[in-house]
Amino acid sequence: MSILRLEAVTAGYRKKPVLQNIFLETHPGEILILLGSNGSGKSTLLRAIQGSIPLLAGKMTIDDTDLSILSARERAALVTTMVQDIHAEPGLTGMDRIEMGFYITRGLFGKLQTEDIQKIYAMADTFGIRSLLECDLAEMSAGERQMIALMRSAVQDTPILLLDEPASALDLYRTETMFSMLHRLAYEGKTILMVLHDPTQALRHGDRILYLEKQSGGAVLHEIPSPKNLPAAETELRKLYPGLCVHKNPLFCYMESEK
Repeated sequence: MSILRLEAVTAGYRKKPVLQNIFLETHPGEILILLGSNGSGKSTLLRAIQGSIPLLAGKMTIDDTDLSILSARERAALVTTMVQDIHAEPGLTGMDRIEMGFYITRGLFGKLQTEDIQKIYAMADTFGIRSLLECDLAEMSAGERQMIALMRSAVQDTPILLLDEPASALDLYRTETMFSMLHRLAYEGKTILMVLHDPTQALRHGDRILYLEKQSGGAVLHEIPSPKNLPAAETELRKLYPGLCVHKNPLFCYMESEK
């Protein structure tokens, strides 16, 4: 059970801020949804937490451990990032690709333990994707490879899981399967921070909804009222999506046509 804290974080590229003065504290078992317009810095925030770009200012900790002082291997034991795209490499199976996710913490020649393999197959059985483990990546659809990417991230024992548009290539059935898997992981205590573009999915599945607002000195982070309070959440979401309306039964969002 770990708490991720961002304190006055500024991050960007070539010393130019994309994000400015970001404060965030997460709690175990939460699903946090990050919204924002294209180019607002959503992926940049995930990269900063992952450690693939340095901070320009501020501090990030997990349980009071400063992430900046950790090696890549030590950081990978705390934070897992789901890659956006798994290449269709002929000759590699879904299981091979999942096993590669353990290299950074166990070394290139580190083998999966029996309990690792059992966990992978149990999760694959639960969500009806066991056949993908033995399937060649080159024979999979983009959505099936995305499910393998999710499995690769989910089975690693890190308290923090980052996902960048995990539903982008999934059909309706796979999308619901993915969210079912994420809710189960959150129930087990993982903290999940994911980038989405669909406010309906955010309202349905997020315990907390955040959004980045672009400003001249770098984007700033806001939090939307609890999805349980739909009127207040809708009002705040309209700042990001002018004209947005939330239909409450069944829940979906649509844009009002211009008069």
